[in-house]
Amino acid sequence: MSKSLSNFSSQVTKHLELTNITELNGKIVEERERGIRELALILAGQCIAILLYNLSQSQSANQTAMNKTKGWWDGNMQNHGYRKRQILTVGNVLINLNLPYMVKKKSTNQTTNKIAIQGFCPLLKWLGMSSGLTPLVWSTVAQYGAITSSFEAACTTLMGWGINLSLKRIERLTYKFGQIGINLRQSKILNRQLGNLAEGNILKDQREVKSRRWWSE
Repeated sequence: MSKSLSNFSSQVTKHLELTNITELNGKIVEERERGIRELALILAGQCIAILLYNLSQSQSANQTAMNKTKGWWDGNMQNHGYRKRQILTVGNVLINLNLPYMVKKKSTNQTTNKIAIQGFCPLLKWLGMSSGLTPLVWSTVAQYGAITSSFEAACTTLMGWGINLSLKRIERLTYKFGQIGINLRQSKILNRQLGNLAEGNILKDQREVKSRRWWSE
């Protein structure tokens, strides 16, 4: 943390210098703004990376993740050591985490005598980061993917906020995020019909943003 703050301080200083004031103009100030924003986003991403690393090393956090994800388990699930996973935070900062991994045996190939398996990291499943992005990054991708005129425009906007993803990945993440929202809405409707939904204004202070693309699907 101290190193990140030190690097930020040394790099941002040049953007704060009041030299050649008579030559300043709006364009130069804008360039300084962009430079400060970029450095601030990188610092924020590094702070988030520290948080994620600490969570990955916490026995309590990993045990909580195991308990919270039991709904995805069945009798065939078992511990399968650790897996390295890379997570993207704001500022385009990447962090590598070594996380507990659960697997489900799918089938046995008689010819090769190997077991085909699929699995997940409980910590990432619990915190909604199985796609390799932090929740803030994913929700920001989905937001701009939904409200901008095209995914190309969303890609450009996201790059300005330190999120560098391919066009295809932005499109895939946006639709996946939207599908989760649709599934949640359908679940609420079903629970309402079954009389299991809590009484009161449950939608208060909640907002759902969609673009016209959702309605064409």
